[in-house]
Amino acid sequence: MSPASTSATPKTPIYRHVRCQPRVNRAVRTRAAPTDVDKVLRTIDADHRDACKRAIERAARAVDRWGVEASDFVDPGTMASIERAVSAAIGDECRVIAYGGYESCERKRAIFARAESIDMEAIQASVRVLRVDGNFMFDPAKHGDFLGAILGTGIVRGKVGDILLRGERGADVLCSPEMCEFLSEALTSVRTVKVTASEVDMSELKVPAPKVEEIQTFEASTRLDAVASAGFRMSRSKFGAFITSGDVKVNWKEVSKGNVELSVNDVISCRGKGRVEVKEINAAKKEGRFAIRLVRYV
Repeated sequence: MSPASTSATPKTPIYRHVRCQPRVNRAVRTRAAPTDVDKVLRTIDADHRDACKRAIERAARAVDRWGVEASDFVDPGTMASIERAVSAAIGDECRVIAYGGYESCERKRAIFARAESIDMEAIQASVRVLRVDGNFMFDPAKHGDFLGAILGTGIVRGKVGDILLRGERGADVLCSPEMCEFLSEALTSVRTVKVTASEVDMSELKVPAPKVEEIQTFEASTRLDAVASAGFRMSRSKFGAFITSGDVKVNWKEVSKGNVELSVNDVISCRGKGRVEVKEINAAKKEGRFAIRLVRYV
C-alpha cells in the first residue's frame, strides 16, 4: 500500500445516503447553523436581539424534542421580531403561537412547537391568573403601582403579562405558572394597602371593554410630536416632557426625540395616557398639510 493511501483522512459519513436515521437528526439538519443564526440576528432590531436569540434556542429545542417551549412575556414589537427570527432560523418546521391569556391582551408569550406537537391545553396552561385582593377604596392604585409592587419582589418584567385593574378591589395579573406560585407568597402589599394574592381559574378573568376614540387631525408634518400631541390631546411642550422623561415609545421602542417620522400602523404609547395608533395618512386639500386619522386606546 502506498504512503499516500495510508495517510488519507477517513471520509466523513454522508448522511443523505443513510435511509434510516433517528428523527432528531432530521430536525438538526434542517435547523440553521450557528453562523446562520448570527446572520438572522443582525437583521433584527438591536433591542430585540437577546429575546430573539433565546427564542431561537427554545424553538430549536422544541423541534428536536417534539415538545412545547415558551418564551417570557413580550410586547407586540418584540413578538413580531421573534416570529421573523424563528421563521428565518428554523423554518416552517416550527410553529410560533402568541398567547397571553385572552384575545386582546398586549403582552404575550411565544409558544414554540412542531405542528404535529401543538397541544392547546399545554399552551393555555402556560399562562395563569393571579388575583390580587385588597381594599383600595381610600388609597386607589394604578397599573404602575401593581407593576412596581410585583417587580419589588425581585422578578423582571418579562415574567408577568398584562395587569387588569379591578377598581377598588385590586387587580388580576397574567403570569407564568411558576411566577403565580411565587407571587402568591411574595406579594403582600401594593402602595400602603395590604393584599393577598392567589391563583384563580382563567374563566374568572374579567376583561374590561377597551375605550376607543377616533381622532381626525390636520398637521403640517408626520412628526411624532405633532401627531401624538393631537392624539393624546395635549400641547407639544407637555408631550415633549413625556419624551424627555422616557415615557414615550413608538412601536414599543423608547424614543428620545420628537422628530421621529410616523407611518401608517405605527403605535405610540405614553405612560399613563394609553396608546394611539396611526390608521391613515393622506395629503390634505390644504397645501402642505396631512389629513391623519388616529385611534386612541385609553
